Amino acid sequence: MVQNAFTLKGKTVAITRPREQAEETGKLIKQYGGKPYFIPSIEIKAASDLSAVESFIAELAKEKNDYVIFMSVNGIRYLLSSAENLGLKTQLKKGLEKTLTMAVGPKTAQELRNHNIPVGLVPAKYSSEGILECLRQYGVSGKSIYIPRTRGATPDLANRLRAMGGEVQEVYVYESMLPSDQDLKKRFLQDLIDGKIDAIIYGSSLSARNLFKMLRELISKEKLRDIMNNKLTIVAIGPVTAETLSEIGLRVDVMPEKYTFEEALIKLAHRWNVE
Repeated sequence: MVQNAFTLKGKTVAITRPREQAEETGKLIKQYGGKPYFIPSIEIKAASDLSAVESFIAELAKEKNDYVIFMSVNGIRYLLSSAENLGLKTQLKKGLEKTLTMAVGPKTAQELRNHNIPVGLVPAKYSSEGILECLRQYGVSGKSIYIPRTRGATPDLANRLRAMGGEVQEVYVYESMLPSDQDLKKRFLQDLIDGKIDAIIYGSSLSARNLFKMLRELISKEKLRDIMNNKLTIVAIGPVTAETLSEIGLRVDVMPEKYTFEEALIKLAHRWNVE
């Protein structure tokens, strides 16, 4: 049940998450009385070159790493899968036991625990900003920091950690591509124009940028921006995503205090039920 009896009844909420993760959010939307609309703007595939993962595991074995930061469930799954393909999964787990791991939020932390990998830190804010605030307390200058993640991620976190004196390496364990389903794009655009979608949730800067890239052959950026601003309630999960949406020219209507999809849905339901 939605907190305070607020619901999403009668509302259609678009999800831009990768298909592998969208079902979980879709179930939440249904649970709160709404209808999920799947428009994945990110397609995920394993990294073709595993040399960076191999080097990362070798560095872990030297026990000279201070922090390993996991930004998503996908980062964990694809790192473990790559290590298994290299025959180095056991070495990876042993190495992670000897460094301080950080999970960006509770779901990422739980994924680590599911694989018997200890979780050292979870920031109070489930975002890059929360990670920075947390690590300031522990010290960054001169520290070795690794971030297993997608190649398409914004470099903002790594750059800010470097500005604080950290020695940062991003380890690309999977790739985020543009979905190629033409029918999906056309159907989404038509449904958007027809007013069949009430809200859209952006979980990352990449999902926002990619959606515009996906549709650029069908509609201009300016027209798409105007339609979204006029017809949708726009939800950003976190300030970095909100900033990206603002740069694109989209108005952000909802941003939860805790940067999770469930909190976003609760705040969205609250907005609609008090209007």
